[in-house]
Amino acid sequence: MLIAIVVLVVLVLLVLGLALADRILAALAEHKASEYLAEPFGHPPTVRVHGAPFLTQAVRGRYRDVEVSGGGLQIGDISGATLNARLSNIYLPARELLSGRATELPCERVQGRLVLPYGELARVSRVPGLALTYEHERLVASASLPVPGISQLARVSGTAKLAVVDGAVWLRVSGLSVAGISLTALVLKQLMPRMNVPIPLPMLPWGLRLDELQPGPSGLVVSGSAAAVVFRSPNDPRDWDGDPVS
Repeated sequence: MLIAIVVLVVLVLLVLGLALADRILAALAEHKASEYLAEPFGHPPTVRVHGAPFLTQAVRGRYRDVEVSGGGLQIGDISGATLNARLSNIYLPARELLSGRATELPCERVQGRLVLPYGELARVSRVPGLALTYEHERLVASASLPVPGISQLARVSGTAKLAVVDGAVWLRVSGLSVAGISLTALVLKQLMPRMNVPIPLPMLPWGLRLDELQPGPSGLVVSGSAAAVVFRSPNDPRDWDGDPVS
């Protein structure tokens, strides 16, 4: 009976020890990965390695599913963006993880979702005083424009859509109206070109290629993906931002 109890205690301690070692190594890998992924955040992002147990992934040197998230991104002229990405099949041998000698972090595939603030998109547009707001599950654009036949500026608004046209992001506005003023269809049609304009979207981080645009409550959700991306260590003398492998 005593032997059985001793064996049980040893097994419990062994399981607890393995679980603790698994979590410690996972935390080490997450911390190390955050150093490679600091661009374009400007600081180490939050990194979470999914899949259990972690030890089997570490032994193989391949991590199937890694989540990266953070805010405060500066992407081109747009600031205050947030990024949530899933990285599939990251390669980092255990010996390089423990020794800290690794300078590259290869990844088979990256899928990312950026949220760009509407205020920033309006700021970089060519429409003076443009405002983009998300109301009742739709995007609304409004701007103060000169209206034919009226000697002052009027607030023009309509349902907005941001779409990719020939590789560029365009603001398209429909259902135009002017607050407090009844205008003919001809005048409203004359206002359309002032609201339908391209909005410069900066290059996406990590070589992500634009897949989809979707309006959301907090901003424009930009979904993108990339294959065969290599993230470089900040200690690498080369440009270490994530670059797709050609």
